[in-house]
Amino acid sequence: MAESRDPQSPAQPAGPPPPGTWVLGRVRGIRLTMRFSWLPVAMLLAFGFSAVIGQQFPEIGVWRYAAAFAFVVAFTLSILIHELAHALMALRFGIGVSEINLGFFAAGTHIEGERKTPFEEFAVSVVGPIASLIVGGLAYFGAQAVDGGGVLYIALWQLAVSNLIVGVTNLLPGLPLDGGWVLRAIVWKFTGNMHTGTIVAAWGGRIMAILVLALPVMLQEIWGRQPTLIDFLIALAVGFFLYMGSTAQLMNARLRHKLPTLQVRTMARRAIAVHSGTPLAEAVRMAGVAQAGAVVVIDGEGKPHALVSENAVAAVAENQRPWTTVSEVSTRIAAGHIIGVNDTGEEILKTLREHPASEYLVLDAAGSVYGVLATADIERAFRGR
Repeated sequence: MAESRDPQSPAQPAGPPPPGTWVLGRVRGIRLTMRFSWLPVAMLLAFGFSAVIGQQFPEIGVWRYAAAFAFVVAFTLSILIHELAHALMALRFGIGVSEINLGFFAAGTHIEGERKTPFEEFAVSVVGPIASLIVGGLAYFGAQAVDGGGVLYIALWQLAVSNLIVGVTNLLPGLPLDGGWVLRAIVWKFTGNMHTGTIVAAWGGRIMAILVLALPVMLQEIWGRQPTLIDFLIALAVGFFLYMGSTAQLMNARLRHKLPTLQVRTMARRAIAVHSGTPLAEAVRMAGVAQAGAVVVIDGEGKPHALVSENAVAAVAENQRPWTTVSEVSTRIAAGHIIGVNDTGEEILKTLREHPASEYLVLDAAGSVYGVLATADIERAFRGR
């Protein structure tokens, strides 16, 4: 978990922007990026909206394309306002925000770490939909203030409707929607348990997914409207998004609930130390005698500099092991592949995420070799086996 930062010093994104994105700039130190996919989708939507404008105002000719594209840009800016509301509220509470990534069908604000209280969770989550509803309201009143028959009226009306849909939809009580995080905050407040809030909100997302999938049938049964193929495709896409997102949050909640119980000290394998020229067969024999599950390669000064890969050992036939040295099946220890014996769940997860490897050297508080932590053992502990 990343630490909370001062509101004036938001977290800076590490490394280059994600592939397939443009960097638009920064706001309060937060990097703004946009997916390359925005442009073709924007052109497609602008083309469709231009047809509507052309039917109602044929006299404007090719300018309908410019008007339609301007509407698409305005809608994108309204999505940016939605995401900025989340980001600025997070900064208000001292929570680091590294990036806002824009796209038509999925926009996200990368907020680092968990909110510390239910109120912070509620405020950061609810402010985005509220911002969309405010933009929609302003667009509605703007439409009323202009000539009811003009292109500007149509564009403002469509902007009002689209932001109303975005705001209301995001308030639905299920993860990964904003309303799901609002629900989590409410459950967290009344139960005093954030984990319970996440479980409830994740199941809320699954229920929302089922309702969305059933919506085309409900249109026919309740309102007597014959659903179209487009209705079914949209319901399938949105329902799949909600179900997969809520399921991911459910798995993540269960994982984080288990993290505090995981300790390097209890998961690390006992290790023996051998020199680089030691035959692999002899190293395996010594490990068996010592009931050790790992082999550390040391240099002439007795300092560890490599780990013998378990997979590499398995790949060497037994009749070849007397003629193979441990240096031939070892991996040099990088700085990020050393972990402390007292590290626990969150620290373990951070190391795995930032420095992926199959084995890690475990050192005790004095800097001496304690053992080796294998990624396979961590995965088994996560699965409860």
